[in-house]
Amino acid sequence: MEINDTTDIFESDTALRGARRVQMFRQSEIEVSFAAETEIACCGQVLRPFWADDGRFISVCIRCGQKYSDKTQVRYKAMPWIGVDLDGTLAYDPGNRGKGLGEIGSPIKPMLNRLKQWLAEGKTVKIFTARASSPSQVVLIKKWLTSYGLPELEVTNIKDLKMVELWDDRCVQVRTNMGEPIIKTAALKHDRQTPERGLSERVEPFNILSRLKIFLTL
Repeated sequence: MEINDTTDIFESDTALRGARRVQMFRQSEIEVSFAAETEIACCGQVLRPFWADDGRFISVCIRCGQKYSDKTQVRYKAMPWIGVDLDGTLAYDPGNRGKGLGEIGSPIKPMLNRLKQWLAEGKTVKIFTARASSPSQVVLIKKWLTSYGLPELEVTNIKDLKMVELWDDRCVQVRTNMGEPIIKTAALKHDRQTPERGLSERVEPFNILSRLKIFLTL
C-alpha cells in the first residue's frame, strides 16, 4: 500500500483480526491495494471496495468519509448493461424517512430472482438509484447486495449509451421519437393525479339535476 509521511499503519486489534488499520490525516484520496487476501480498515471498520462509475476500484470510510483507490485495478465499461432501481423495484421502499436513516427494505423476490438469472446468463447489471450520489449509501447498498447472495454490483445514477434497459417502479416508457407512452394507462395515472380537496370543497357531478338547479335560479 502506498502512503505518505502523515500515515501510520498499525496491526489490527482483536475486533478486526487480519485487517490492517489505517490512521491518518484526511486527504482527498489515499492510494492502496485491495488485495484479495488482505483487508484494510479505517476508523474501526473494514473497508469494502467497489467499482466506481469511472472504472476505478475504490472504497470510502463510512465514519470519516476518507476515500481510498486501488490504481492497480481498473476496468472499462464496454458491455451493454441493464439498470435496476433499488427502492420499490429490487427492495421494498422504506419511505423517505427510512432512506434518510440509511435503511434498505427486504428484497422483492421476483425481481431478485430475475436479477440473479441475468447474472447467471452473463449479463451486466447495475443498480441504478438516486442513492448513488452518496458514497456512504453506495457502501450500504453493496453490503445489502452481498447479504442476499448477489455480487457487489456497480451502483450508479448515471445513464450512458451502453444502458439497454431500465427497470424502475416510476418509469413510463415512451415510443422512440414520438413522445407517446406505450402503455396509455400509465400516462393517465399521472395525468389524473390532483391535489386532495377538503370537505368544504366537495364537488358535485355536473349532471341533469345540476343543470335544472341553474335554470330555476335564473
